[in-house]
Amino acid sequence: SFASKLGPKEAGTLVYFMGLQSRGEPCRMIAAYGGVDLKDKLLTFEEWGKLKSEKIPYLPYIEQPDGKIKLETVELCKHLATLGGKMTVDEKQTELCKTANSHPMQTADPYLNLPEEAWPNYKLPSLEDWVKQLAPVLKKLAGDLGDGPFFGGETPGYGEAFIWHNIENQMIGPASAQIKEAVGAEDMKKLMAFHAKFKELPGVKEYLAGRPKKFGAPGSFASKLGPKEAGTLVYFMG
Repeated sequence: SFASKLGPKEAGTLVYFMGLQSRGEPCRMIAAYGGVDLKDKLLTFEEWGKLKSEKIPYLPYIEQPDGKIKLETVELCKHLATLGGKMTVDEKQTELCKTANSHPMQTADPYLNLPEEAWPNYKLPSLEDWVKQLAPVLKKLAGDLGDGPFFGGETPGYGEAFIWHNIENQMIGPASAQIKEAVGAEDMKKLMAFHAKFKELPGVKEYLAGRPKKFGAPGSFASKLGPKEAGTLVYFMG
């Protein structure tokens, strides 16, 4: 097509926190898969405090080439997938992305990235209660996968990048063993087959290989992971 001859599609700059493996990840994976040029601007918590305003109330956001600000993680994911033109963009993917961006799926991020003493500020349930809330959602997702390999069948959709990120952070986080037990071997096997397939996608594979191996706020569960644990998720099938 004419558009593909124009070189990479410019999305602008993704502005997000430095050192966290959180909402910026699905955005970057979607951009990488679609060949979209997305730059990064990483902020400290202090810098964000100074930048926060009515116009920019939360992170992440994209500063577009025309200077306009685009907000809302689900919208950012959809926008990047549309620009890339390779991922499925439909109502099912929007629902998946919303599930991924909310409790209990997304709650894996603070448990992994923030120290335990910070959890009460985020009104997080106990890990035990969280696993009870999370297990039925994961079991439903395993059912929704059907024959896979992706939720959208043969072609991955934009919501799946965020679901992949959720599963990744759940499996390397502090409640990994409890989650596996609560979800059960059969459904875990389906979810991990999806996880294994998605991370090999062109662009995604390269992005994951190159992203920082050390992340997480000081004192967080993530900050104590060895490079092996954070880099590759190994799981036994069956």
